[in-house]
Amino acid sequence: MAQYETEEQQVEAIKSFWKENGKAIILGAVIGFGGIFGWDYYKDYQKEQAELASQQYAEAVDAIVAGDAEQAQFVEKAEALKADYSATSYAALAALKLAEIEVAKNNLDAAAEQLRWVVDQGNKAFTPVAEVRLARVLLAQEKYDAAISQADSIETAAFKDSALLVKGEALLAKGDREAAKNAFIEAREASSGTPNPLLALRLSEFGIEK
Repeated sequence: MAQYETEEQQVEAIKSFWKENGKAIILGAVIGFGGIFGWDYYKDYQKEQAELASQQYAEAVDAIVAGDAEQAQFVEKAEALKADYSATSYAALAALKLAEIEVAKNNLDAAAEQLRWVVDQGNKAFTPVAEVRLARVLLAQEKYDAAISQADSIETAAFKDSALLVKGEALLAKGDREAAKNAFIEAREASSGTPNPLLALRLSEFGIEK
């Protein structure tokens, strides 16, 4: 501050600057530190949530491992897990297991509801699994157009062959053999390894070489 002749003038200039800009500086500092500490808090919170969800999922699994008589306890714990920790992978796993239970009971509407929950609200890592299983449930319900639409919506490469197999089965059930044949061929091409037994059977039925 060489432009000021005296120390008093320098002090007054600092006071004036602070008066005009102090609030903005403090606010910026608060936001800056808040961002740092806020992010740390968020990470800690996420870790804590994951640990709690893990513990609750383990308790739910323990309930079902105990036997069929304890299945009601699993359902209760799994639904609580979905409600409390919906964004975690454990909640998605719980919903997938609930869907399996409903399929075993032939409650396909309830199974579809659980799978849609994973697709719409669950951890996205499990979305493709839920999408394929939902397509299969719709096929089992003889909702062929819905099954085809669901299969067509699956874009994850690793699940494309499974989706196309469901699509082919739905088309075959509708009597559209040519379209079904094309879907089975696409499924074979999308498969990264040996086609699953059902696809291999369909390919054989249509006289398609592997």
